[in-house]
Amino acid sequence: MESTWIMRTIRGLLALGSLVFALSAVALLVMPSAFATLLGLTPTSDLDWALRMMGAVLVALAGQMWLVRHTPDPSTRGAAAVMVLGGGLMTIMTVWLPGEWSTLRWAYLGFGLGFCLLYLILLLIGLRDATGHAYAEEEDDDWE
Repeated sequence: MESTWIMRTIRGLLALGSLVFALSAVALLVMPSAFATLLGLTPTSDLDWALRMMGAVLVALAGQMWLVRHTPDPSTRGAAAVMVLGGGLMTIMTVWLPGEWSTLRWAYLGFGLGFCLLYLILLLIGLRDATGHAYAEEEDDDWE
């Protein structure tokens, strides 16, 4: 059984990440050319379309992250594990992004890496705590 502060922290991180994704989604949907320029890319109609599609995907992801905060602990841990993988991939893709390095690109890299590492650390602490509780319960059973 995980300590409750771990699950509360993961749920809070999911909520915060959801808000970051929602804001990014709005920017991508409403002003893709400006967003591309801020990322150090040259805007084109094809890039605008791709960025709007990314915005649509982020709307769905932000909604799922917001909703999963109210699920049982195993589902919340699963969502955090998905965010380690997804956040890690988005961080790598930010590094590989073509174009000039810009302030927004550095900010996205920092946010992505920070969120990814926080999810990973919280999951590892939760696993350690869960393992410790399991061994304590087994030892208690031996004395019965």
